[in-house]
Amino acid sequence: MALDSDARKIFDLILLGEDVCLAVNESNSFKVECGELGKRVSRLLEMLNNLICFITSGSTSLYLRPLNCMVAKLEVYFMAAQDIVRNRKHQNLFCRLFTSRIATDFQKLFHVLDASVTDMEWVVSLYEPQNRGRSCWKTDNSVSPTALVWSCITSIEMGSSLDDRIEACDRLASLVRHKHEYKDIIVEEGGVDSLMKLLKENCPLVAHIAAANTLCLLANEDSEGTIVKEMIFTFINRLSKTSPILKQTQAADFVANIAERNPELKHHDLIQEKVIPRLVILLSSEQSPLELKISCSRALRKLAQGSTLNCRKLTETKGMLYLAELVAKKQDDLRYNCIMITGEITAIAESDDGFRHWAFTRSSPAAKAVVDELLGVIKELDDTKLRVAAIKSIGSLARSFTAKQSRVIGLLVAQLGNTDQDVAMEAAIALQKFVFICNYLSWEHSKSIIEFEGVPLLMKLLNSGDKSTHPHVLALICYLAQHDSNSNVLIKAGALTALQTIDPKVNTEYPELKTLVSHTISKLQSNLLWSNNKQRFQQASYSLLQNRAKQLLTL
Repeated sequence: MALDSDARKIFDLILLGEDVCLAVNESNSFKVECGELGKRVSRLLEMLNNLICFITSGSTSLYLRPLNCMVAKLEVYFMAAQDIVRNRKHQNLFCRLFTSRIATDFQKLFHVLDASVTDMEWVVSLYEPQNRGRSCWKTDNSVSPTALVWSCITSIEMGSSLDDRIEACDRLASLVRHKHEYKDIIVEEGGVDSLMKLLKENCPLVAHIAAANTLCLLANEDSEGTIVKEMIFTFINRLSKTSPILKQTQAADFVANIAERNPELKHHDLIQEKVIPRLVILLSSEQSPLELKISCSRALRKLAQGSTLNCRKLTETKGMLYLAELVAKKQDDLRYNCIMITGEITAIAESDDGFRHWAFTRSSPAAKAVVDELLGVIKELDDTKLRVAAIKSIGSLARSFTAKQSRVIGLLVAQLGNTDQDVAMEAAIALQKFVFICNYLSWEHSKSIIEFEGVPLLMKLLNSGDKSTHPHVLALICYLAQHDSNSNVLIKAGALTALQTIDPKVNTEYPELKTLVSHTISKLQSNLLWSNNKQRFQQASYSLLQNRAKQLLTL
């Protein structure tokens, strides 16, 4: 066993120290110096004997790196002490003339032995049963970076208190963030193995997260990527069908936390190829209890956030179809998480044309099922949080809807009249995406908004709604006005007057809308002028025709 080997090294060192003490007692020269040397060696031997007792008693796994380093250092010092004592044992008169140099050698040895006594006192404190594994790091500048790392790793390996072990993980992470050199020291001193061991233990999630966060900070020093791979395999194994429900749930929660705190990790190939499919399976399995499904859905949401590749993998594994089915089951927390996952997928679809065309084709049953469930949430649920999320997703898919799917526009227009201003505002934001010029069906969609009586609702929001909705309502009105066929409806509803009234305040309150509002006012004014001139021309022509008719009748 490794412990037997380490214990043997300490025994051998003790024998070497005892030999030094015997030589000191037999020395006939430099008795004062030899006496001082003997005191220091005896103190170190006392501590070494205590250490033998500490490390050979009990079954607790010990982190012996600090002790092994001290043993190697003391072996060099004891051999130097043995050499200086034996060489001075029978010196002739000529050699004694060089007492100054010999005294200097003794002083150098005293200096390193005194430092070793201090270091050994600290090392002994690490392994004392009453202190073992406690947070014992020092913060004074005299402690070396290596000693600080040793203190933390000792607590992680040997701590009986979970709080101490977690605190030690956090301390290592803090050291790494403080100075880059600590990364190399932690790796060299075996810290990665200790953190991995904690990661694999059957302990609360908070400890796993603390260990993983530190490992993630060390991962960029690992050119082969073994740290990340081993971390991921840890929770891949726990997500297997054969794992107990509790371990599966903890693993899913662990994935969610790691993806949130270390977003770069969620793009790893193993996450896409192994973790996401397993989470989807557990999420959709009838055998999975509700708590496990909630944890899996939370993890999938974090993995999907901002990641096209992960959203694509989710879609490939029939994830969207399963999400729609789970939304339909109306289990509150699970339904919320599934709607939020859908929101992450649709957000990617909005920003990535390729993904949108691939995932939300008109012939896709999964896409149709998702849209139907989102529309159902908007129409039927009296839950602001879920309604807002569903409306946001529909808005993200604005460029996927055809002109014939006017029911979507009608449902969103109806939400403009919702008494909940958050819902009304989100509906205005979504409708902007339907009529924005980048949408090639913007004219058709704007026509649908007009037909569903959207303009009166917008004017009501602008005149009496919450001020937070105003910039979104203004933008939507301006986008509608870009199509000349809508001008008359907008002008009759008072849009031009409202825009002219608010225009002086736009630069200070909504500076991002200044150009858009000014352009819209000019456009509506031009259309109004043209409309008035057209009307006058029509009236003049009618009068002329009437006069001509009278003249003909008098002939």
